Amino acid sequence: MNISARISSKVGQLTVLATLALVGTAHAANTSLTTNNVKQSTTVNTEFGGSTATAANTTAGAFQVVDNTNTAFWVYCLDPLTAYQSSATYSTASLSDFMTLGGTSSSYNQLFTKTPYVNVNAAHVGAANAYTAQNTSTVLNKLTSLYSHAYADSLTSSTKSAAFQYAIWEIEGDASYSSTAGGLKTASTGAFKTQVDAYLAALTSNNWASVGGLDLRAVTNYTYTAYASNPLGGSQSFLRVTPSSTVPEPGSIALVSLALFGVAYTRRSKASKQD
Repeated sequence: MNISARISSKVGQLTVLATLALVGTAHAANTSLTTNNVKQSTTVNTEFGGSTATAANTTAGAFQVVDNTNTAFWVYCLDPLTAYQSSATYSTASLSDFMTLGGTSSSYNQLFTKTPYVNVNAAHVGAANAYTAQNTSTVLNKLTSLYSHAYADSLTSSTKSAAFQYAIWEIEGDASYSSTAGGLKTASTGAFKTQVDAYLAALTSNNWASVGGLDLRAVTNYTYTAYASNPLGGSQSFLRVTPSSTVPEPGSIALVSLALFGVAYTRRSKASKQD
């Protein structure tokens, strides 16, 4: 192999490595989550499955938890019918993997096979009142829309935080977004219901221009991390978000430049051989 061929081969290998580095891979790890009693929450009425037998007063909102590296962060619950267990351990994954990895056996779909959900759906009144797994693409899109427009606003008061949590549960298990009908309903009134209806209306219309009197059209990009208990359903699952920059990091820019250089060099090398 001549020098030009060797250089071309090495550059080609680096190009592949650069591309893989940019794509990234999913990850999973075991961690513990303990509460530190910092929260934005309130007690609200919830009714799952259209049956008054499931009506209950539920604490809804954002909670701060601390992981095993002593890092504190806000989470919202992805598993409304399971109780939090302080002794549980969790696996982490991207929200996309939580929703879709494994198809019908994904963590999201498996939640709805657990006993609390089976019992709710056994008691539900009519198909329209079922609280069950929805189309995963729709759930992902709506959760992303809710967070990108309203997450920061949700942390400004306990009422908004509780309403935001309710909207997450509505997206996860209800086909139509309403506070008074379908698989999830509430008998709560006042500021909480007003805020719930505002979030649900924005999700339905995809219009965030006036949500509870606020213009929430600005979009914030987040990285989404789901915490699924081990075993799944042994404790509540949670969702954490962290702001993500749309500006590539210097290392990523260098990798892209290297990849482009590799493509250009390979083309020049081939052209030289043809000459």
